[in-house]
Amino acid sequence: MPVELEKYSGPASRHTCPACNLKGSFVRYQNERGEYLSFDVGRCNHEAKCSFHYTPKDFFAANPDAVERLPKQGIPKQGLINKNGSQSISQTRFLTKPPDFIENKYLLESLDNYDQNAFVQFLFDLFPDAPEEIQSVLTMYFVGTYENYTSFPQIDRLNNICKAKLIRFNPATGKRLKGEFDTSSLVRKLKLKNDFQYKQIFFGEHLLGKFPDKPVAIVEAEKTAIIASLCFPEMLWLGSGSRSWLKVERLKRFGLRRIVLFPDADSFELWQSIAADAQKQGLTVKTSNLIENHATLEQKTSGYDLADYLINQQSEINQTNDFVNQYNAKLETVLHDESLLSDFETILEEQKSILIIDGQLSEDEAERICTQPENLRSVVLGI
Repeated sequence: MPVELEKYSGPASRHTCPACNLKGSFVRYQNERGEYLSFDVGRCNHEAKCSFHYTPKDFFAANPDAVERLPKQGIPKQGLINKNGSQSISQTRFLTKPPDFIENKYLLESLDNYDQNAFVQFLFDLFPDAPEEIQSVLTMYFVGTYENYTSFPQIDRLNNICKAKLIRFNPATGKRLKGEFDTSSLVRKLKLKNDFQYKQIFFGEHLLGKFPDKPVAIVEAEKTAIIASLCFPEMLWLGSGSRSWLKVERLKRFGLRRIVLFPDADSFELWQSIAADAQKQGLTVKTSNLIENHATLEQKTSGYDLADYLINQQSEINQTNDFVNQYNAKLETVLHDESLLSDFETILEEQKSILIIDGQLSEDEAERICTQPENLRSVVLGI
């Protein structure tokens, strides 16, 4: 059955682009009955900055069951009758059922109670000097709180709330709590609709139009996207939700954007092959080998990911900063306490005497050793 771009029949035949959000720039594909394949299958005419083109071939590759619903032979176009007696194609029918969306009020209700949100509290502990940056990222991704869960909403480029994943975390480690009810959906929790039609997208996809010049970085977990965006804000971080959901057809929805994949340690080969296939089809996609090069064999089998790496790196920075803060506080005390300052000078003199008498060093050599930064820090902290 032929499928082609909808012919122009007035402003109603041109839609809002799901990639760049430009109104009236998107032309959808439709079959002979006037049915659209899906709301996002089409081409954006804003070629200078967008060039979004989600083809029927890619759509059917991602939705093979849709092919079975196509008639074996063409059917004459049918639609509404205009006042002049001619027919117009119906513009509200889709070959696939349009997705359901979560009402905005449920999202707004979740944007609070961060003091009860284990993941958010972990972020504040991990990045103690960046409270404003953390708040900015939480706001940008609409991370919320629902009961004892952290809510990660999937919002499309038209600002529709497609889904909200609910995950529980350990506030001390930032690890997901594994158990029977550790991961759920806001739709199921609220019992909104038994036959809710989910539209699966990338976590953070709503930000593509806001940051058109940033390269896209794709990780698996939503938590990883949040942490990485705090460490590398020059990139736009998206979460696929699972390693198997990443497909070339879904990467094509990003058009000409530069894309970097950051697979978990146990997904490197899979995502590398996806990147290779995407490159053959004209996409600018590459795979980072950061985790592949740094993960141990044990870590590779346990799903070590970019978040684990960044958490370890930041923890080491925090330990260094704690030591520096402790030393600076002690030094300030020594310098303003005559008794402690006298003890400090006495210890240095004793060290120097030992080096001269027992070590048979010159006074200048002994002085140089005693005044090295490492020795001075050790003496200050030992008083």
